[in-house]
Amino acid sequence: MDNDYHNLGNSLQESGRFNEAVAVYKQAIELNPNFSWSYHSLGDVLLKLEKWEEAVAAYKNAVELNPDFSWSYHNLGDALLKLRRWEEAAAAYRCEIALNSDFAWSFCNLGDALTQLKQWDEAIAAYLKAIEIDGDLPGIYEKLGYALGQTESDLNLVLEQSQLQITRENWEFYLHLGENLAKYDRPKSAIIFYQALLTAMPNYGNVSAKLEELLQQQEKCNSALASSRATVAQKPDDCWSYYNLGAVLSHQKYWEEAAAAFFQAIEINPDLPWWFYYNLWEVFVRQNKLDEVENLCREVVAAKPEAFWPYLNLGEALTRQGKIAEAIDFYRTVSYKQSLASLISKRTGKMPVPQADTGKMPVPQADTGILPVPQADTGILPVPQNWNLKAVKVPNFIIIGSQRCGTTSLYTYLAQHPRILTPIKKEMDFFSWHFDRGIDWYLAHFPPMPSGEEFVTGEASPSYFDCREAPERLYSLFPEAKLIVLLRNPVDRAISQFYRLTDLNWEARSLDRVISDEVERLNQNPEYIIGEEPGNYLARGRYIEFIKNWRTFFPQEQLLILKSEDFYAGAATTVKQVLEFLDLPEYQLSEYQNANPGSYQPVNESVRDWLSDYFRPYNQELEEYLGREFDWE
Repeated sequence: MDNDYHNLGNSLQESGRFNEAVAVYKQAIELNPNFSWSYHSLGDVLLKLEKWEEAVAAYKNAVELNPDFSWSYHNLGDALLKLRRWEEAAAAYRCEIALNSDFAWSFCNLGDALTQLKQWDEAIAAYLKAIEIDGDLPGIYEKLGYALGQTESDLNLVLEQSQLQITRENWEFYLHLGENLAKYDRPKSAIIFYQALLTAMPNYGNVSAKLEELLQQQEKCNSALASSRATVAQKPDDCWSYYNLGAVLSHQKYWEEAAAAFFQAIEINPDLPWWFYYNLWEVFVRQNKLDEVENLCREVVAAKPEAFWPYLNLGEALTRQGKIAEAIDFYRTVSYKQSLASLISKRTGKMPVPQADTGKMPVPQADTGILPVPQADTGILPVPQNWNLKAVKVPNFIIIGSQRCGTTSLYTYLAQHPRILTPIKKEMDFFSWHFDRGIDWYLAHFPPMPSGEEFVTGEASPSYFDCREAPERLYSLFPEAKLIVLLRNPVDRAISQFYRLTDLNWEARSLDRVISDEVERLNQNPEYIIGEEPGNYLARGRYIEFIKNWRTFFPQEQLLILKSEDFYAGAATTVKQVLEFLDLPEYQLSEYQNANPGSYQPVNESVRDWLSDYFRPYNQELEEYLGREFDWE
């Protein structure tokens, strides 16, 4: 009788009647709670229903009753992967492998869990074992290439440990791995694999050409590193020479030296917006150097309480360590300081002038005109009674994008309007990359207001436009916010973005290479948008996809879409249009300078033609959707 229910559950599962199968399996378990197969089968159908938590519970019961059945461990690992419980998933796959070491997917999935845990050497070993069993697993070389790209492991030693000899049957292993190592910016490692392949098979295909390309690329890297070191020797007191050296070192995976160079840059000039340079912070995180940066910033804030950028740099160091509450205190302090300085400027038409005897910037309190003095032990400013730092202005408007379309210039012009007070950063990237930091962290960047003052405020984070989660996140918190979008010919936008990141030493590839890499990535996953790193030269210019996403949540009247070329040709006219959109009085500036210019040599016409062909269907769809022409070629 007990097995009748179990068998019925199997039949229902085979016919696709999953919900009924769940009910029947549960009845079988009630009648015979010691029959492991019912738990296992229940887990299987729950997996198909994507009820991951319930599936985990079922499989755990199955392995408790029958610890010698490998499939229960494997499926348990799959459910745990879906729940992002990486350590538990890895433990489940290890149990399975102990019982059955011949199933390639077990090693592949174990590698996936270990990759998420950043246990690179173990992940590499797992992927290599998967390849040894079945070299045709989908995506396995991509995964192994990525893991190898994150570690400093000796690749020759990896080859020895894998005990894989190059033969005519497995040459694709070395070819695919070389290609993926090159993709993940490990040219030295890719060279090792290509050379190994050519040693065994000298006349194989186009490997020689791939190897020559990488050798030339490596020569450029060596030259760039030598040049950066020479610049530091010539300008040992220049912070930017150390920053550029750190950027080159980090590109080439010399993490410890990169961290030292970046730290030296901050030490030389801590009163710069170092919070902006994400690659610097990623290296500090990787090398566990955040506490040292925090201590340095605290010393600077204590020694220079009138400074501005050190507060933000300290806030970034604290934020990156998860010390959100402490970071908020410093953001609020500097928000208060900036708001007072802005009020003086807007009321008098002049920015505060540094004191002749000290060089310090006077920041009077709104009610008394007395200079506030930061507390010696914390660096936090005392706040007058008629100011409430927690009662900040929420954003009335947000410039949501797109990158390299004029957002910095537009934001700079708006910031000079008498009725607009700005936050302490132009770009918070909260609704795109940093939503997990919480709304209090976000609002701490905005200006507090003394009672009776009427101002509007807003930010500009171009990363919002192409972030698929941003519209819903923003609407959930500020559904009445007015949104501004600048759209530029996507060909020019892509080229400008590439050269901007190259100038920042954030991009080391050639223009041809970044295009081919992104085409391959988008072919594999058309919706994949990279976050805080170089990329999206093509995807970011497919404007129609993102406009539709924003219009799903925000009505047309709250979304102002501007053409960048019109803005460049007549900034005053565009600013007037924006002020009307924001219900603010017209305000003319004496001049409208480009706040974030870029210059570069004209690109090859064949590249422009290719990009124009690529973007043409997206541009046409955008024009049809909005009912307006952009005339981009």
